Amino acid sequence: MSAAPNSVGAQDPAAAASSAWLRRNRATIIPYLLIALLLVVAAIRTPGFVTPANIQQQLVLASYLGVIAAGQTLVILTGGIDLSVAWNLNLSAILLTQLSAQMNPFAALVIALASSALVGFINGLGVAWLRIPSLVMTLGMNAVLAGFTLVYTNGSPQGDAPQFARDLSVGKIGGTLNWALVFWAIFSAALIFLLRKTVYGRRLYAIGNNPKASYLSGVPVRRVLVIAYTLCGLCAGIGGVMLTGYSAQSYLGMGDPLVLQSIAAVVVGGTSILGGSGGYGGTIAGAITVVLLQNVLQIVGIRPAGQQILYGLIILIMLFVYGRGARVRE
Repeated sequence: MSAAPNSVGAQDPAAAASSAWLRRNRATIIPYLLIALLLVVAAIRTPGFVTPANIQQQLVLASYLGVIAAGQTLVILTGGIDLSVAWNLNLSAILLTQLSAQMNPFAALVIALASSALVGFINGLGVAWLRIPSLVMTLGMNAVLAGFTLVYTNGSPQGDAPQFARDLSVGKIGGTLNWALVFWAIFSAALIFLLRKTVYGRRLYAIGNNPKASYLSGVPVRRVLVIAYTLCGLCAGIGGVMLTGYSAQSYLGMGDPLVLQSIAAVVVGGTSILGGSGGYGGTIAGAITVVLLQNVLQIVGIRPAGQQILYGLIILIMLFVYGRGARVRE
């Protein structure tokens, strides 16, 4: 008797492996495909948009958002959220410009970044030790920072961005490659390594998936959360320094648009808003997508109201797509 034929349902091992890889990396692949789509639309509407010089400029703008969204990624991976980014960033920027006129600019930088990290540390204490919901804790902190900044500046920030901040934000190496992109590449590599290759990274994902089980397994949940919020605050401060260098000054309200944008970059990049799934590789694509989306909507002539509608719809669609998947580590 001849051997029985292969089952109709049998699947080629290579095809099965490819399908499994696509399922695992869907959250990262989708935003990069969206970037390609936005570039095609921009190229059709305005051929001069897709040039090396302009693409590099879009990446520079994305680097500012990407650094801020990095901290938001860490917090969202734990199942939390940080709404104090706006005025934490703003206070850091204002401290840098005003103190640079009174002391060594690098000393002013240390104070500015230390203040932003301190804000994140306090947020972490409130969430981890006092068990205040992150939404409430960080929203309240944002209001406190807004009031403090207004009092500190008397409603009128003074001073200009120090030269090193301008060089970092808009300076170029040899007149070709922006320092901001080099910094973002190094920053991204360090953060991806932290999430994928360290014990701390594994603990972040574990807490995001099940904080109670993590605690019972011996994970120092409170310490991990405090560090995550502290790093988020520090990332907001670094973003404030970069934005200050880009605009050459600080001003009130400079961080307001970046709260939603940073969350959008994380969500569009495939990180679950419930925590425990995603990573910074997707957030990089999310930041680029958000920046390109803003520019493409302006290019096609959509009015601000329509831009907000489309912007919100895309975020909701991404939430729907990713929210249906299982929460697994990237």
